[in-house]
Amino acid sequence: MICQTDFLPFKIPFIRPFSIDGNTIQERSGFYLTIKTSDGPSAQGECAPLEGVSQETYRRTKHDLTEIRSYLMELKIPRQKEELLQMLRQEPHVLNVCASVRFAVESAILSLASRAANQSLAEFLGAGPKDVQSAVLLQGNYQEVISVFKRSAGQGVKVFKLKVGDRNIALDVKKIQDIRLLLEHDSYLRLDANRKWSFKEACIFAELAGNQKIDFIEEPVNDVTQLDAFYQQTRMRIALDETLSVVRSGIRAPGRCSSPLARHEGVVAYVLKPMILGLVPTLDWIEEANLLKRKAIISSAFESPVGFKVLANLACLSGQIAGLGTERWLKNVEPIVGVDGTIKKESLN
Repeated sequence: MICQTDFLPFKIPFIRPFSIDGNTIQERSGFYLTIKTSDGPSAQGECAPLEGVSQETYRRTKHDLTEIRSYLMELKIPRQKEELLQMLRQEPHVLNVCASVRFAVESAILSLASRAANQSLAEFLGAGPKDVQSAVLLQGNYQEVISVFKRSAGQGVKVFKLKVGDRNIALDVKKIQDIRLLLEHDSYLRLDANRKWSFKEACIFAELAGNQKIDFIEEPVNDVTQLDAFYQQTRMRIALDETLSVVRSGIRAPGRCSSPLARHEGVVAYVLKPMILGLVPTLDWIEEANLLKRKAIISSAFESPVGFKVLANLACLSGQIAGLGTERWLKNVEPIVGVDGTIKKESLN
């Protein structure tokens, strides 16, 4: 039974300013939710909405954390995984808070349950303990991107996530062409356009860039209804990210997997940000991806070490090369992702 709850703010500066959708941010900020049980163990969950990405504000987050504390007091946590997940899926107090607060609450509660079972979170959720691979994030001007790529490739990294969507399409194409010349035979790129292009712009980009050595492109167009048309014209495979925060996983609806995303031929992957979706909804998306034979890729949103370790465990569960390349943007944080892009299974506990 939970006997004590508290939340405290945190701030971690970036190694350099970071721009997201026109917003320049200097630091990562949020709250740590701490819950303690009557028999002694405690656990933390991170709540950190990301400006320009999360739908909720910092003020809404603080309000929801304050509201849910009274519900958490004296809550009995089921020890069985399925019973616990069912409770988290159905409890109105959890469903009604914003996504980042839900992630914090679910992280803390599931962490307590996994510790009671003497397991890592990944093991508690059903995964065998194994090392996790992550892509390295490439973002910035041409010189910065090429420099990080060469250094990381030399350290053994095989998968790279390149941010595209520049108004100067030719510059994005040049980055890809020059990186492609240097990629080893078993290495490849993932692209992320963040919905910045119109259908016409995205098709021009794909025609100039080509599909070689590209696993997929995230959110290539700013209109989800044109995803099929983009794929049919370019044959460039698609991953969804932002779209998932406004469309619910369909696996729990009548008929199972009735999500409107199920019919999209070109969609091969879901890029899942648990801080944006919530932890349990992320589990549902993983299940849907498995049903549809798609990749479920766990992606970070500049979480601190508290939230990042949860993401590493979820990446272990998904079984796909993750997108956890934001860790090294935080100052004075000891990374758990190795220079070769590997998270050792020992780091999951």
